[in-house]
Amino acid sequence: MIHSAQARVDAYRVNALLENYDPSVVENIPPKKVKSICFLLTRMVRFVGGQTSVLRLGTELSKQGYHVYYAVYKSQSKEEMEYVAKCNLPGVQGTFLTAASFRKFNEKKCPDVVVATGWDTVSHIKKLGSYKMYYVQDYEPYFYTFGEMFLMAKKTYEQGLHMVSFGAWNKQMIEHECKPISPIDIVDFPYERAEYPLKERDFGSYSDKKEIVIAVYLKYYGKRLPCVVQYMIEKVSKMLKEDGIKLTAKYYGEAKTFKVRGGENIGMLNKQELRSLYEEADFGLVASMTNICTVPYEMLATGLPLIEFSEGTFEYFFPKNCATLVEMSADDLYHKLKNVISTPEVLREQQENAQEYLNTLSWEKTGKQFGEILERL
Repeated sequence: MIHSAQARVDAYRVNALLENYDPSVVENIPPKKVKSICFLLTRMVRFVGGQTSVLRLGTELSKQGYHVYYAVYKSQSKEEMEYVAKCNLPGVQGTFLTAASFRKFNEKKCPDVVVATGWDTVSHIKKLGSYKMYYVQDYEPYFYTFGEMFLMAKKTYEQGLHMVSFGAWNKQMIEHECKPISPIDIVDFPYERAEYPLKERDFGSYSDKKEIVIAVYLKYYGKRLPCVVQYMIEKVSKMLKEDGIKLTAKYYGEAKTFKVRGGENIGMLNKQELRSLYEEADFGLVASMTNICTVPYEMLATGLPLIEFSEGTFEYFFPKNCATLVEMSADDLYHKLKNVISTPEVLREQQENAQEYLNTLSWEKTGKQFGEILERL
């Protein structure tokens, strides 16, 4: 019964994707000059970091003089698209196209460049006469267990689209795991420093605290270690209680209906709520097991000491000693947390290292890097 039900769910998802799946290799002819660019998304969704990064990149390109479009291939009204986009990025620049409007593009009437933003969008851009690019924000086969969708996602990196990797890790994974036949450029993974100002913290007071507040970024999917993280937090909370310390875990990133262990789920937060949480918390914890997201950047920008996983990708993006790296072990988290609480100089050094690196990053810089790639076509 269970297998039959699961098989029906999987078959529905795969068959829906197969309706539009096109495994063909594209012939990519660069335009004489790039004036217009269209980013294709599945649909606009609030508080999704990957979509916000597309909006930020598009906005930076718009500032450079490009005519920027954001399109979806699933049904969604233009009004809803614009509302969601402004929730994610209030100052967003560009024109929004519904699925019906996007389908009016063809071999002759189309933007100079069209950009896939996820593996499921790749097939939809192949029908256009535009130069086809692929904004790779993660190694998406890892979103699935090995099987049909894993292999379908993997195959999109071998179909001739000009790829731009958001950070170096994606490029390394594609070159190691796939057989790419097209260019893979890299742009820096940035953050928006104006939105997350540094807060001065008294790390010397940490050893006297009777309550430690930890902000935990939690998502339901496996690459964020939802079960492992909750298990570790629950165990460490009991260990610290024996030391006379209360560990208050504030999970966020999922709807409040998502049940959690070892703490409170405070839901999906807007930027103001995130700033308040980071200022209140003593530590932040993120599981960056595939390509990193903006959350560690935001935490470190505010001066919040960060806990990441040594098995993850944090060190692909940050210099050494910017965060406390732990193994997937409650004992390891407990001992390392106790160590940094009692040695404020370690936290100060981590903060200094992180701030020095963060000062080299900006969305303006990343936008210029992408613009330079367009100019070289």
